[in-house]
Amino acid sequence: MNETQLIASLRRHLDQGAAQLSDATLERLRHARQQALAGQARNPIRPAHAGWLRPALATLALAAGIGLMTVYMQDQQEISAMAALDADLLVDDLPPKAFTDPGFRAWLEESSEG
Repeated sequence: MNETQLIASLRRHLDQGAAQLSDATLERLRHARQQALAGQARNPIRPAHAGWLRPALATLALAAGIGLMTVYMQDQQEISAMAALDADLLVDDLPPKAFTDPGFRAWLEESSEG
């Protein structure tokens, strides 16, 4: 049985049940439905925490933005410091032999890890 057939079967069953109800019961059901709809129109459903949810989300977004900006700025400062060190090494008057020194190589490996 597919969804359409199920819906048709339920509809037939409910229609048969409604046909067997007395007029007084049908009138009470109609009246109760009207009262429920009128109450719904007067008191629409609102989220319970709607008053503070937007400011809380805005504060959270602002804090996340500030945090990301701080991390970005720290990374930029570290990159600038490394670039300055590289530039100092390149323009320094070191003999080519110094670049093949094992201590220099160890220093390069150590500084590239951190």
